Amino acid sequence: MHSEKHNNAASYALPNTHLAYAPTPYNYWLQVYMIAAILSNFILLFWDGNGGDIGFWEDWIKQLINKGYHEFNGNYPPIYIHWLYVAGQIYSELQIPVENNIFLKYVTQLPVMLSHLLLIGIVFQLAKKYSSSAVHFHAAMLLTALNPAILFNGPIWGQIDVIPLIPVIAALLAGVSTRYKISTFPFYCLGLLTKFQMIAFAPVFGILFFTDYKIHLKAILLCSSVFIVAFLPSIIAQNFFSTFKLAYIDVLHQYGTTTMGASNIWILLTGNASPDSILLFGIDSNSPLAPLFKAKHFGMISFSLVCILVFTQGIKNLLNKKYHANQAALTNDILFYALICSMAFFTLLPAMHERYLLPAVIVSLVYFATNPSKIFYPLAFSFISAFNLAMAMGIKTSSIWPIISWFMLLAFCFGMMELVFKRSWIIFIKDVTDKLFAIKGLFLIVLVISCLMLGKQLADMTKIHKPDLIANQIALSQLQPHLAQQDFGHLQINKSSNGSVLSVAGKRFANGLGTHANSQIDYWLPDNALALDFMFGLDDEVESANVTFSVWGDDQLLWQSQPIYGAEKNLEAIKLSLKNVKRLSLRVSGNGDISSDHANWIQPAITLEKN
Repeated sequence: MHSEKHNNAASYALPNTHLAYAPTPYNYWLQVYMIAAILSNFILLFWDGNGGDIGFWEDWIKQLINKGYHEFNGNYPPIYIHWLYVAGQIYSELQIPVENNIFLKYVTQLPVMLSHLLLIGIVFQLAKKYSSSAVHFHAAMLLTALNPAILFNGPIWGQIDVIPLIPVIAALLAGVSTRYKISTFPFYCLGLLTKFQMIAFAPVFGILFFTDYKIHLKAILLCSSVFIVAFLPSIIAQNFFSTFKLAYIDVLHQYGTTTMGASNIWILLTGNASPDSILLFGIDSNSPLAPLFKAKHFGMISFSLVCILVFTQGIKNLLNKKYHANQAALTNDILFYALICSMAFFTLLPAMHERYLLPAVIVSLVYFATNPSKIFYPLAFSFISAFNLAMAMGIKTSSIWPIISWFMLLAFCFGMMELVFKRSWIIFIKDVTDKLFAIKGLFLIVLVISCLMLGKQLADMTKIHKPDLIANQIALSQLQPHLAQQDFGHLQINKSSNGSVLSVAGKRFANGLGTHANSQIDYWLPDNALALDFMFGLDDEVESANVTFSVWGDDQLLWQSQPIYGAEKNLEAIKLSLKNVKRLSLRVSGNGDISSDHANWIQPAITLEKN
């Protein structure tokens, strides 16, 4: 656990007489894992990734070839842009056209592979120092060299998220050393100049600053030099301000959504790609507390509270002189705090992408290399991140996303409990698991309960609900519409817009109207029509959208829903009076892009006067 003290770090290495830890085998295994990573990175380049994202590299290289830095408008910090400039020179020298193909992926991924190899080297050095067994050493090396999350993010997808984490890890390790402490903040500055998401680690570097503020104040001059050198091409091109604004200011407002495919708390609260202006937990928009519970603000406040907790605990330990002459304890705690911050960043903040769990994956690998008991974190985050990235590349997500999101939330809660309760939390978990797994036949109990629960859930999802009409009710779907118009496709009776069984909030229905925003469906009503009963929602065949349902009678608004995003769990039953209404109009309005606006009117029924 993060509070354990390593009074003698050297005690973690076995004597040189042990085969796996003799000098030659160390170098032997480093070669093995390095070669395994190199081959994996190159082979997986041929797996089709996200061509759209690789298209950004194509466009930016073309800009740099044709215009240099003068009119460059990419929204990335400068460090990786410099590599794309070099890539452009390679294309020009070889006289190869810049195209979105495997060669482009290869060129843009070379720094990613080198960063992966540097990470293996870092973990190797730490594992040599802290490992107490061959099992821990090889587990740390194997999880790093062949980590599925790193490979999905880099050579498969074509992204670069591993690159900025290498200077951040170097900064963390420099901050807990004596010899290299002066380089802590220059390294961190380098990470921020590669990807601004590294700001997630700011509370940890706040703690490190106060471990020796005199040295770190001197390092500010070095940070300034790193910053100037990084932006020097833009400064020379007189394009600095627009470049800085694109990379660090405009990007903050680029996405107005709760989550962009990230398996975090927002999948569970709002669903994917919902607006970050949603009010949570049923808070009324007129309440004075409403601004606090707007999704964007709630996420930012929650993350800020975790950061404050981490910083406060670290400063308290400094004041109590916990780290005085105890580098191992400082290393352990700093890496744990970095892990907490990266977890909270992904779990709580809105506008997260599926890729942004990678910092937690990499920090957890380094943390595990220094602490053999912490294998839970790299296993959990590697699994969650790899599945999340795989889902973004084509695995059906509507059923899997909430499950993976629950895994992420549980892992985050586990880390927070360890942060707050320290050793007592680990002891409690160990006691509970020891007693639990001592129960004979536990796996049979788990098998039976899980089979019953899953069977019931799948049966509920498969069952097709039919309307239970009373004697004086008729299904609206039995009437012929006077008008049925929509912006895409055509009205479906008792089917979804795609022609499938009507499905809303995980339940399927035999009766209803499947339409597509923007739409209007009008009916002439019988003279004895009294009321309209119905439910409504987006069809489960789409993951998220943004529509508003409304009912009109003789061109007068009778009812209107709140914006519906597809994450709503409960179906609301609506009953409206139709007395004296001659023409009924059901309308669905798309609030913005309508590409996924598959809207369903569920079990609409007209109640007639009794004879």
